[in-house]
Amino acid sequence: MLTAEDEIVGVMDGQRAAEGDDLPADERRRAALIAFMGVGMPSRPSTAVLVAALADARRAVAIRHERALAVDRWLADEVRLRGIRENAAVLAALEMPERREEVAQVYGQRPPDRVGALNDLLAVLD
Repeated sequence: MLTAEDEIVGVMDGQRAAEGDDLPADERRRAALIAFMGVGMPSRPSTAVLVAALADARRAVAIRHERALAVDRWLADEVRLRGIRENAAVLAALEMPERREEVAQVYGQRPPDRVGALNDLLAVLD
């Protein structure tokens, strides 16, 4: 049976987990998403905060993509201050396959505590 956290995390990664369908790859993806979203913060944000931040970032990327606008300026604004918005914006940008390498290269220059989470995330992105 799914728990409330399973449902929320399913929304976070754009997939809805099916009962009894938790494969190790899905678990690795969830863990990587959650770890990346919380990296660089003094304490792990609540799942609700993680979901809201990622949903906002994905929505912003989708709107810019739909209107044929570049995400560069938006992403630069979001990563100015470290924290949940930065992580969510970078994750949303990394989900665009055509931008993944460039965004990963720039973000990988951040403090070393973020490199491990970035590499783990890159390993599970489609």
